[in-house]
Amino acid sequence: MAFSGGPDSVCLAALLARAGLKRSIECIHVDHGLDPESRERAETAARLSAELGLSCRIETVQVHSRSGIEAGARKARYACLADHTEDGDVLVTAHHADDQAETVLMRLIRGAGPAGLAGIPRLRRFARGWLARPLLDWRREEIRAWLEHHDLEWLDDPANQDPGMDRNYITHEIMPAILARWPGAVDSIRQSGRLADGASRVLSEVSLADCSRFAAPGRRLRRDAVERLDDFRFGELLRQWCHLTGHVAPPASRLGEFIKQLHHAATDRQPEMRWDRSVLRAHGQWLWLENADDIVADWSQHWSGRDPLVLPGHLGTLHMVPPPTVDELALKVCLGRRGEKLRIEGYDHPVAVRKLMQRSGVPPWHRDRWPRLWLNERLVAVGDRWLDRDFSSQLKSLDCTLEWQTDLYQPGVESRP
Repeated sequence: MAFSGGPDSVCLAALLARAGLKRSIECIHVDHGLDPESRERAETAARLSAELGLSCRIETVQVHSRSGIEAGARKARYACLADHTEDGDVLVTAHHADDQAETVLMRLIRGAGPAGLAGIPRLRRFARGWLARPLLDWRREEIRAWLEHHDLEWLDDPANQDPGMDRNYITHEIMPAILARWPGAVDSIRQSGRLADGASRVLSEVSLADCSRFAAPGRRLRRDAVERLDDFRFGELLRQWCHLTGHVAPPASRLGEFIKQLHHAATDRQPEMRWDRSVLRAHGQWLWLENADDIVADWSQHWSGRDPLVLPGHLGTLHMVPPPTVDELALKVCLGRRGEKLRIEGYDHPVAVRKLMQRSGVPPWHRDRWPRLWLNERLVAVGDRWLDRDFSSQLKSLDCTLEWQTDLYQPGVESRP
């Protein structure tokens, strides 16, 4: 469990220690090192843990403040906790009902949608295990009363009193004013969170159905179909599509601007949006979602065909099936170059590779990523789609077939992802 030594985590640790669980419990105190007394508090937390009969590991992290101290500390803390979460482990944190209400309120102020307004989930996947919040039904005053009833000690982190931090401002300024006027506000806000969670689940089902209808192999979406959706549903579809394909969803503001560009772009324009490590492009009749770090320059590798060749980035793997049994192949594999030509069946003269790709519908930004195979300073293959006629005959004599397994879109190969 995440153990700060504060009242919430002491309460949860004591409850777990007294529950007679068959599983072992380990407390982890993350020392953010943000003030001179942090190490002393860490040692106090370890003592409080030991008094409850639980072991405590102290971990020191470095907080990067590019996105602010609060966000940086949270990111460093959860990264540390993830490192300690093994297969089947359950990480527990002591978030309670007031934390839930404050989280929903803070996300409302930041313009969150239904998923964000659902608040803190009770249980979710985390690292290699799970993350659970057993105290989400407890109010802050109930926790304090329970600790006092059982005569338990806790420590106070001065960082929790800093009004310059958004969470503290909500806790100490906004929520007390709201509760003075509307005493039942915490329960009401939590109810709104539960309703938002339900709405989010329904939206997720709709978006999954939309993805099933409009997505195509090669991480493409039918542009004409999805643009007919209203902007909100279109945005939810794009977020769901990102999730399904292993991408982080783009920020809401960026996504809204991209949808607006799509609606007003001329037919010859190709709007694109880049975020995190992803890029979303409009080209032709499709929207294309890809890894932005797939572009690799000046890469080459010698290859005999005996073993699979893993290409750089996310470009896939080349295979000879079955592997050649003789050392007749001394291939060099690289990515695209200018002015390439290839002698292929059906043509009396060498054909420009870019012309072949253009005619086949290979997107412009993909064309240099297709692997080129060279033999004796002669281009003999582009992917497994176009083969030099002499090289094709050579492979037949060796009883081999060249195969390129990739997530990259290949026109006419609709069975591939």
